Amino acid sequence: MKKNLFYFFIAAILFSCGAKEEKKTTIEQWRGENRDGKYQEIDLLKTWPEEGPELLWLNEDLGAGYGSPIITDNTIYILASRDSIAAVVALDLKGNVKWQKDFGFEWNASYPGTRSTPTLIDKLLYVSSGKGEISCLKSENGEIIWTKSMLNDFHGKAPYFGFAQSLLINDDFVYAMPGGTDTNIVALNRYSGDIIWTCKANGEKPAYNSPRIIDVDGNQVLVTYSQHSFLGIDAKTGKLLWSESFTAKYPNHANTILYEDGAIYTAAPIGHGLLKYDLSNDGSSITKIWHDTIIGNYFGGMIKIGDKIYTGGGGRSKYLFMLDANTGEIRDSLETGSGSIIYADDMLYTYSHKRGEVYLIDYETFEIKGTFKVEEGTNEHFSHPAIKNGVLYIRHGTVLLAYDIKKREH
Repeated sequence: MKKNLFYFFIAAILFSCGAKEEKKTTIEQWRGENRDGKYQEIDLLKTWPEEGPELLWLNEDLGAGYGSPIITDNTIYILASRDSIAAVVALDLKGNVKWQKDFGFEWNASYPGTRSTPTLIDKLLYVSSGKGEISCLKSENGEIIWTKSMLNDFHGKAPYFGFAQSLLINDDFVYAMPGGTDTNIVALNRYSGDIIWTCKANGEKPAYNSPRIIDVDGNQVLVTYSQHSFLGIDAKTGKLLWSESFTAKYPNHANTILYEDGAIYTAAPIGHGLLKYDLSNDGSSITKIWHDTIIGNYFGGMIKIGDKIYTGGGGRSKYLFMLDANTGEIRDSLETGSGSIIYADDMLYTYSHKRGEVYLIDYETFEIKGTFKVEEGTNEHFSHPAIKNGVLYIRHGTVLLAYDIKKREH
């Protein structure tokens, strides 16, 4: 009897461990696992040769777009458009097309092409086009499970540059901002596309940013921008918790917020600049801590490491700035050109919007450790880089390039 109980106990433990293993969720999305621009990579190069890292391959026929790729251990997913049709393109790790699937109409005015990044949760992909068409697809073959239109189904209003949000998934919810008067923000069931809740917010058009959820003592707050407002919404119910007015001549608001230790950091064009807020313990209110109006950041993102924030200036700025996260004071700057920024393995990576120059920067010494210029591709260098398994991916219009940045043993 005791022996049977012993085996039963062991079997129960093994079953429990197996069950936990099965529940592990795989997520790939805009600006990394946590939408904060930090990629969980190790053993990467700390300096580059004069010509830059080795180019492993390039795909020159993606179709137009500015959205970044997401990468798993065997597949790259990216959005592209041809003849105003939006498609999901799945590539193998050598840049060869595995499958591609049209899912809606793409934005064909004011910088034509795709402008968002797919979101992958386990075996399901969630995508959005510049015309506001949302789809859920099977990641292995592109089969469409459901589709919705932010314009037709939710009475949305497209902003001047089109819908640019990368869809956010949380538990069984997928969040989108159509910008309708009554359906300003919506939460859908991610398996069916059915509405879970709608939020009127302030009834404004969408901004261009991708939202983020903050968990505060079990209270989940969806933080995002509309055209003239900074918003906090109860992620489970859709209740508007707080709203901060941000009326400006150029209300782009394209950056995803950062959050750490009870503080929210935002970045917007000159006039708004960078701000730090304290979020209340229950998530129901915010208090402004500091406001920098010198630095303007249109859509390049920010990186926070310790008590420092790194971000590029907007517009025609030539500089990457280092700020004190506690005070907002500018501590240092580097002439790298305005652009996007990501982080991995103690190094910063910037990609300039105008010139297409890529820089490797030691975040501690704030010294440039390598640079090269992306010559291939078309139009502006607006895409954010991505890193996976020692490879740096950069999208320039119709071209996707893959660079080897893994440290090798000699």
